Parts: sequence; structure tokens; C-alpha cells
Amino acid sequence: MGENFKNLGFVANMGEDSISVVNLDMFHEKEKINLYSYYLTTIGKKSFIGPHDAVLDYNNKYLYITNSHDSSVSVVDLIQNKVVKSFAVGSCPSHIAICKKKRAIYVSNSDSNSLSILDMDRGELLTQIPTGNMPHLIKLSKDKEKLYVLNLGSDNMTIIDTNVNDTEKTIPVNGNPYHMTLNKGGDTLFIVNTSFSNMEGGSITLLDTKEYEIMDKIRVGKMPIEAILDKHEENLYITDSELNAVNVLSIREKKLVDRIYVGRMPGSISFTSNYKHLLVSNVQDNTLSIIEIDKYRRKVIKTIEVGKEPNCIVAI
Repeated sequence: MGENFKNLGFVANMGEDSISVVNLDMFHEKEKINLYSYYLTTIGKKSFIGPHDAVLDYNNKYLYITNSHDSSVSVVDLIQNKVVKSFAVGSCPSHIAICKKKRAIYVSNSDSNSLSILDMDRGELLTQIPTGNMPHLIKLSKDKEKLYVLNLGSDNMTIIDTNVNDTEKTIPVNGNPYHMTLNKGGDTLFIVNTSFSNMEGGSITLLDTKEYEIMDKIRVGKMPIEAILDKHEENLYITDSELNAVNVLSIREKKLVDRIYVGRMPGSISFTSNYKHLLVSNVQDNTLSIIEIDKYRRKVIKTIEVGKEPNCIVAI
């Protein structure tokens, strides 16, 4: 990346085993990082690996990627633009989190109903913890003392104590918990409850992280997927795969205040570092929608072609 290693977006393309590197100043795909070649040259692998989620390390030098079809985590050196190592984890890894404080990597394994915990420095597996059914998104608490694990198949959340790497408790969080985001204060989780039935619709569950009590449930959209808070935590932006839109939910009013139409089957969503633009990956279009956010408007200003089946977005 050289001296221009800033204002970049990384998009995991699940359908072609690549990472699109997007210039967030000019909004175009700058290049692609091939993930598959590492596996082909090192172990002769011929099947897809399926990159699903990604996270940057604390120095922004390495990108850690879960590979759902390969039960592994790839480590991409962003200076060399290539995979430099991989770790084995559980079956169908979905999401990943890195904790500098605990020197640990956490990976949810959807098919093996478990959480893998690896040593961040050596990449060695420290332990595997049982979770609920189909663990999906994971999120560290603000103080890094807890790890929240959403279990899509059992409609609950497993809470991991990161000091002892063991389960503290499991609590119900309404049906089909798929994604979540944490407010800056760390006391409220906004959980996206998706819907696999258009008639049922989706919702947002507000969970108090101190007492682990559900404070509210707000109906929103048809098939919500991911959510993100804006800079001042006034609105929650939620992708909706069925409506091909981003729903804007007012936190104070607890109601929908806007809907922005994007490409087909939007999934992942991320703000640029200055919070002036939203990035939305459209799985069926193989595109990235760029939404301008200011006081007077929310509007798609550009659509970028990326790789096949774009999933996770990481912006710096």
C-alpha cells in the first residue's frame, strides 16, 4: 500500500476468494488481493475458501479473514498484498474479533457451535468453547472483559468471560439474532433480529449490558442484516436484503425516519473514518454503494463494481 495506506476500504468477496481494496478518496476499486493462490501453492487446495468476515490488527498491517468453506483464518500482509499464513479453526467460521488487551483472536464457528480462541502472537489454538446453535456475530465489550456471541439458531446470546476464557451465562435475545452493534458507552447493544419470512419482518432488540435485560424491541424492515450507529449515535443505519435498502432508525424517536435504496441484497455496512459516507455491499450486484451523509441529505452518490458476492467491509 505504500505511503497511501489510509482512506481505504477492504471488501471480502466470498464468491471469488478475493479482497477488493477500495480507494475511499476517489471511490474506486484500486486493486484485488487474491486469497486463493496461497492455498493453491502451499497445500494444493482446489476448492473455494469463502472469505466471510475480516478485521484489521492494531497496526493496520495485517487483515485477518474468516474462511467459511475452509474452516480457517487467513492473515493478509497489507504491505505485500498477499496471504502470509493461515490458522485452522472450527467448522464454518463466521465472524472474528481481535483483543490487544488479552492478546487473543476470537472466531465464531457456525457449524460446530463453538468459539475458537487463538493466541494473537503465535496463532496457536488456546481453547474451543461451546456456544448456542449457529453462533454468528461476536462483539467485545468496551472494557474487553466480555465477549458477546449471537447464536442465530437458538435465539440467544452466549457471554464469554475473557479473563478465564469460559462461558459466564447465556441469555435470550429474541428471534434470529444476526448482527449487533455496541454504543460508545458500552452499556447498550443494538441487536438485529432478521426474518426469513417476509410476512414476519425484522426488528431491533435493545439490550442493557449491565443487567443483561431487554429494554425494547423495535420493528424495522423485512429482512434486516447489519446495523451501524452514526457518529453522534442519533440514528441506526440498517441494511435490508429484502427491500434492497438501508433503513434509518431514530434512536430517540424509536421509529424509521428514512430509507435509502441501494443495490440488490445489501449486507455489510460501514462508515468511512470521517463519518461522511456509508459503504454498503450488495451481494447480488457485486457492487459497493457509496451513500453521502450530511445534515440535509442521505443519498447514493456512486456505485462501485467489486468482486463476486461482496460481504464484509473494513474501512480505515
